Amino acid sequence: MSHDILNDIYRETEGDNELSLVRDCIQNDWLLSRKRSTHKYWKIKNQLTVVDDLVFKGNRIVVPTVLQPEILKRLHTGHMGMEKTKRRARNIIYWPNMNRDIDEMISQCNTCMDFRNQNPKEPLVSTPVPDGPWQTVGTDLFTLHGSDYLVVTDYYSRFFEVVKLPNTQSRTVIERLKSMFARYGMPFEVISDNGTQYTSQEFREFAQNWNFQHTTSSPYHQQANGLAERTVQTAKRLLEKAKTDGKDPYLGLLEYRNTSTDTGSPAQLLMSRELRSILPITKKQLRPKTINRTETYKERARSQHRQQYYYNRTTKSQKEIPHGHKVRFKLKKDRKPANVIAQDNRSYQLITPDGAMYRRNRWDIITSKEKMFRKDTDISTDEEPNPDVSQGEVVDTKKPNLLTSEVQPSSESGYRTRSGREVRKPKRFED
Repeated sequence: MSHDILNDIYRETEGDNELSLVRDCIQNDWLLSRKRSTHKYWKIKNQLTVVDDLVFKGNRIVVPTVLQPEILKRLHTGHMGMEKTKRRARNIIYWPNMNRDIDEMISQCNTCMDFRNQNPKEPLVSTPVPDGPWQTVGTDLFTLHGSDYLVVTDYYSRFFEVVKLPNTQSRTVIERLKSMFARYGMPFEVISDNGTQYTSQEFREFAQNWNFQHTTSSPYHQQANGLAERTVQTAKRLLEKAKTDGKDPYLGLLEYRNTSTDTGSPAQLLMSRELRSILPITKKQLRPKTINRTETYKERARSQHRQQYYYNRTTKSQKEIPHGHKVRFKLKKDRKPANVIAQDNRSYQLITPDGAMYRRNRWDIITSKEKMFRKDTDISTDEEPNPDVSQGEVVDTKKPNLLTSEVQPSSESGYRTRSGREVRKPKRFED
């Protein structure tokens, strides 16, 4: 503490009625003033002393009320966290409710909010097990060796289709989906991310005309479309291994569909029969055979329960954020300020000070007690919100309408982390 601020404490202690009274009580008798304004110091009266007209609690200077805001600013010069700041303060200064004031100051600090840590993982919420095959399907796109692919996977049987795309336009994706739905039937629900192929007006019309519910996950929250993301990994490995070994990838895909899972193979669960492959099999073995749906449902549910049990041991539920509350949300590697304008479960609709609207999962949102947002927090980014709501609106038919106008970044492109480390696409995925 500098010499000047110490002189200020001398001066303000003299002018602080409360501290002056406390000093008199220390030097005289506490019993005379127990019912007066010194009640905040009564519990620690045995630790208080007066040295050179300053009040001390042990070795810590008791700071007058008028100087507390200035001391708080000095404590937070290095923008340390709450606990570090409290430890520093406990070494040299004291005033009643000091810890509370430190918490409030840091929670309102713009700079600290820019660098807040990610929220802890939330408890796993699994997609309900469908009653039968091809009722709920997940879909996603991926790029491999310069080619684009579409993956569609069934939540009941784990049977998946993978097709090569000439381009990633919404019209092309819709045509491939129509072809699959014509073979296996129209599902009740299609789950996807927020890629532009799925958020277009054309895809909305496709969902209405083909009578299925389209559910989208929150941007940058791939876990919500977990089965499709996991299937992408499986499809990539299958194609990579076939290329490396010089084998036909479709034969590998056929064997995958014939390989039993917990209750049966994907082909059996979807079509109630084995598929003839290059392995020897008799016609009798190829006869249709229905797998008990109840047992399949129970086994899938047990598997989900085990997964949730082990996953949730290291998770923490986050409180719901009320309408209008100030927040910071993840945008690239930065924390952008916004206000909550709508919510459905863990998905929140946010509006920034400049009027742009975004959708995020609760995991990517941290609450803010900032009294006002700093202007320079409007971070430049390649992700531009779409001001045209009629074009950027996504109807989540499973939930209340939430707007989104964001473009999912390509999973194949490189990026740089907050620490400066550059993450590049593995060489095995390059041409």
